[in-house]
Amino acid sequence: MPRVLPAARRLGDELARAAARPHRLAVLATVVLVLALPQLYLLPRGSVDIALGTVVALLLAPVVLLATRGGLARGLLRLALVRILLALLALRLLALAWSPEPRAGLQSITLLGQFVVTVVLMVAVAGGGAAALRRLHLWYWPWVLFEAALVVGFRLLPGLEDAYLHSIGGFFAGQNTVAALFGDNPNNVLDPAKAGGVFINANVAAMFLGVNGLAAFALAALTGTRWLRVVGVLALLAVPFTGSKSATVLVFALPAAAYAFHRLRRYATPAVRRYLLFAAVPLAAAVVLLLALNRGFLDALVDAFVGRTAIWQFGAEEFRDSPLLGLGYGGWDVGFAGYADRHDIWRVFPPHNILLGAWAVTGLAGLVLTVAFFVAAFRLVVRRLSDGRAGQPFVICAGTAIGWILVQGLGENTDVFGDIHLIPIVSLLIAYLVRPVAEETQDSASHPDRGSRTPPAVPAVGDVHHQPGPGDAELPPAVRGEGPGPEPAASRLG
Repeated sequence: MPRVLPAARRLGDELARAAARPHRLAVLATVVLVLALPQLYLLPRGSVDIALGTVVALLLAPVVLLATRGGLARGLLRLALVRILLALLALRLLALAWSPEPRAGLQSITLLGQFVVTVVLMVAVAGGGAAALRRLHLWYWPWVLFEAALVVGFRLLPGLEDAYLHSIGGFFAGQNTVAALFGDNPNNVLDPAKAGGVFINANVAAMFLGVNGLAAFALAALTGTRWLRVVGVLALLAVPFTGSKSATVLVFALPAAAYAFHRLRRYATPAVRRYLLFAAVPLAAAVVLLLALNRGFLDALVDAFVGRTAIWQFGAEEFRDSPLLGLGYGGWDVGFAGYADRHDIWRVFPPHNILLGAWAVTGLAGLVLTVAFFVAAFRLVVRRLSDGRAGQPFVICAGTAIGWILVQGLGENTDVFGDIHLIPIVSLLIAYLVRPVAEETQDSASHPDRGSRTPPAVPAVGDVHHQPGPGDAELPPAVRGEGPGPEPAASRLG
């Protein structure tokens, strides 16, 4: 036994070094990004709807964990955002104990586990800087353009969407899900005024396009890639074609707010603030006038809100009865059926609120952790804006993309990462917030060797010990020399 343990440790170290090679991590990230939109549900109807993207992510979990052993793993565990995700995952597992239908929680638990694995993978890949990001572009953004084109086409030709759903839709949305779509569990893409592309819910499709549009602007700032900005514009322009009323408001409000915030930070003079204020007044007046003239849109927006308040009323009543543990997995469906019969509404409505949904399945602790996740994400955004280690356009657009998930999620049935299709891109944004790189100009992106400089052997003080308080400074080998000591600064997460 004494000989076996060192041999096993050496084998584990060799496997970890092999898994941590940058090109292998980039290949794994590429696979995850390629499967982000199509997902591919290959099991036949009557079995479990599980996406190929989920299977691949879970199979990659041991490799990813091996690749992040040592300093990177310790750095990740020091991050509040990662600790919150792990606590939320543990809580969802624990909630199975008081759930009336534990099987209903398997999807939620699996997807959160997939999100954790993908975040860790993307953080490891982000160590390659903007160059690693440029290698991933062509494997993901064509899918976003494809989804935008599908949404526009399906909105203009509803019969085409119907044909898609009846033929191959099950491979991209789940065989059982599409079967239920035309049975006892319809969704809003059946409305000719809605379009979802590969999604069966137009509102979630709108979230996908909106978040990716902002993410495209964010990542274009890191790489200086001009065509990626065009992708962002096209994704945002496709959002109104989904027919989602809340997303149509957000697609104007959030990018405008992000642009105004960026200008205020960059040119924070009284004159610029005055000009932006003057520009905001006619913009707000135009929005109000548009809503006043377009009575149909305004009425639909009000109806959607009123419909959700009827759902939230049930949640409020149940919260008074069971505030601590919530309803557990399956508990919402059991209780809501009787409530719907009494109030003459559809019997199969989920919570349609990310916070209410968190409380329903995992109780008060789940609600607190969900709020804490977004607080930690926004604190990371604020920290990056303050320390200047990442460019402002990237940080502002990435923060706005995460904000879109929260704001629209307050009226949708989504998770902390939005939807399964958003897991890779949200993970990528978080990764480059965790391991920031400087933004590049178009010229430097076109000529990567131009302007590149060898980093100094002696790091800046902020890179050695960039936070006040007690603790050991972490020095790179060039400074501290060989031998035992703290982890290199390259493995430290900011």
